[in-house]
Amino acid sequence: MANKKVVVAGATGLVGSAALRHFGASDDCERIALSRRKPRDLYGARHVPIDLTSAEDCRRAAAELGGATHLIYAALYEAPSLVDGWRDAGQIETNDRMLRNLMGALEPAAPALKHVALLQGTKAYGVHVRPLTVPAREGRSEMYEQPNFYWVQENFLRELQRGKSWHWSILRPVLIIGEAMGGAMDLIPPLGVYAAVLRAQGRPLDYPGGAPRVA
Repeated sequence: MANKKVVVAGATGLVGSAALRHFGASDDCERIALSRRKPRDLYGARHVPIDLTSAEDCRRAAAELGGATHLIYAALYEAPSLVDGWRDAGQIETNDRMLRNLMGALEPAAPALKHVALLQGTKAYGVHVRPLTVPAREGRSEMYEQPNFYWVQENFLRELQRGKSWHWSILRPVLIIGEAMGGAMDLIPPLGVYAAVLRAQGRPLDYPGGAPRVA
């Protein structure tokens, strides 16, 4: 019998897929993959199709979440205009609702829940509206004055966890590079295409961004 049951929300993404692959190597772990469409490789996990924007859909999936001990939340709704979308009230509300819907279904079904890992990123430091100051520091560099669904999700978890036995943590990688087949967040193929175009033009491989974004 598995000693832990890991639920991965956003299983088709780069981080979700990597989590399935990592935990798939453990014989002591049951895995549940949550996503609207089935991942190309489940690494032994059981796929539960779900629309996190729907509270009813999350309640329907609650039976599959029973006994969960860990949640890796890497689900994300992006607006069509990527950068501007992060300042859009609708995008913020949707991402807030997705986490609330899932936790509303998972927590009652998982009395043995131990940990919730929430994926964020450097937009917590406002990189979508200004160059990043390096090194960024928690408690000093967060851009709390900038509307961001990170803050509403974090505040929700803080309040929900109060007095409970489970804990939560937030991950803020600057950049993640890996395999996300069928996803739009895999940086490796665009870099390969960019390098191939430069080679065809007889140009050296160089950085296409501006100087402010390097530092």
